[in-house]
Amino acid sequence: MRDPKPFSPLPFLFSILLLSLGFALFSYFRPFPTTETEWEFLANIKAATEEGGLVSAREPLAIWFVVVWKKLFGMNYIPSFLVLAGLFYSFFLHLFMLLLKQEEWKRNHYLLVYLAAFLPFSYGFPTSYFTETLCLVFLLLVFLTFRLEKMTDLLVFPTFTALAFFSSFIMFYLGFTFFVIFTGIRGSRKAAQKTSVFYKKKNVPFLFLLGYLGFFILSLIYFSYTDFFGPNSVGFLFKTWYSSALLILFPLVVLGIGHVLLKTEKELNTITASIVIVLCIAGSIYFVFKNLKSADKEPWDLQSKNLTKAFGQALILKSDPIYLPKEFSFAFYFQTGTKTKYMREDKVTDKSFLYVDGIWNQDIQLLQKSGLFRRNSRSFAIVPISEDDVLIQRATAEKIRNEKSLQFIAKKVEDAWLGTATKHPFDVYTAGLQKKFGYLTFY
Repeated sequence: MRDPKPFSPLPFLFSILLLSLGFALFSYFRPFPTTETEWEFLANIKAATEEGGLVSAREPLAIWFVVVWKKLFGMNYIPSFLVLAGLFYSFFLHLFMLLLKQEEWKRNHYLLVYLAAFLPFSYGFPTSYFTETLCLVFLLLVFLTFRLEKMTDLLVFPTFTALAFFSSFIMFYLGFTFFVIFTGIRGSRKAAQKTSVFYKKKNVPFLFLLGYLGFFILSLIYFSYTDFFGPNSVGFLFKTWYSSALLILFPLVVLGIGHVLLKTEKELNTITASIVIVLCIAGSIYFVFKNLKSADKEPWDLQSKNLTKAFGQALILKSDPIYLPKEFSFAFYFQTGTKTKYMREDKVTDKSFLYVDGIWNQDIQLLQKSGLFRRNSRSFAIVPISEDDVLIQRATAEKIRNEKSLQFIAKKVEDAWLGTATKHPFDVYTAGLQKKFGYLTFY
């Protein structure tokens, strides 16, 4: 029986670059940005480039990579982000396949990686979970390089671990736990096989695994007690992990099953099988574009135009604090460069404006007829920005609260205020981390 051929790094690296370029082009021609986090990353890239700061509580490492890339190649914000997102995603998928097969790759191993990259329901992962994708790349490098047999291993392991930690704390928290469980079980099995006649050795890897799992449970209790990440932190963590797993598990399952089939079924290593995989890739891309609902206008285009118009008419001053939904706040900054707030503060001035949904034109007319405000008075600070969205000033909201006939409007204002995000310990942690990277904090 012949020994398997060693792994060849040159085709591997070329394939990473080719897939990253193809994925960037694919992302560029689809509707983008479409999610809150995509707007958030773009806003952070713009803020870091133009003002030396970040507008949200995000780990800065991935943003720093995009800023450096943009400066090196002189690209615009969106192409820079899409190229880096494609590169990180390509690295991740290739490294995962390398974790499964560390001998020579055949043609269909590469094609399987390409198929996994363009699967429907998963293609948005690297742009919506940009920092998490970078974290997963470093975690896979930890898996692949963990040896601790040479002096250089003592440098490589903590370096990749630290880079994963600073990329995304939440993803690192889950991914490193899997790494500890995997290496702990493997190490404990090896230790159990080394028996001694004279005395029973302690299974150190197993004890370390138990210790880490104990730490993991205690840290979950701590996160819940301090509400570290947000409302009911354990629920927030599992919800975040679940939403990301829905996108990323499908490509990993395809790679895992494909690896097993290529290993056991020789017929799947033929040119015919390659043609079938290529057709599957083409069909997947066609299916994605066919089902995408592209719009002529951006989701927040109307609101952004009307808010900009309100600034021009001096209905709202740029010095007035404006509280917007997170996605709108990020989109408005990326489109106009104007900073707004999305986190609730303890002290709110009477000049502050709040975004309220569900206030229609007839509701505004009812307010005008209520007699609380003089006609053409500037104290009537309600600015419509779409068909049923308004910005209402705190002083105006306080007047409405005391009027019984307007309680339904006061309830909507109160719900909007309670729905505004509040600052938590994790936001303080990311602000400190941003400062260490040399960035200002704009939230």
